Amino acid sequence: MRTLIAFGAGAAAMYLLDPEQGRRRRALLRDQLVHAKRVLSERAGSKARDLSNRAQGLAAEARRIPEGARHLGR
Repeated sequence: MRTLIAFGAGAAAMYLLDPEQGRRRRALLRDQLVHAKRVLSERAGSKARDLSNRAQGLAAEARRIPEGARHLGR
């Protein structure tokens, strides 16, 4: 297993540190990472807003239950 990991790390280093194409490949990788970070941040924000809105909706529904029905267990 160590041999495979070492081989993969060496191949990745050769790929990214290539004197002719390495700079371009590193720039592409950096751009992909920046894009992925932005997409994940946007998705996390939308999920947080969704959960917040759902919680507010549940709270509003709970406030709508008449006082007498709360005691009956409905």
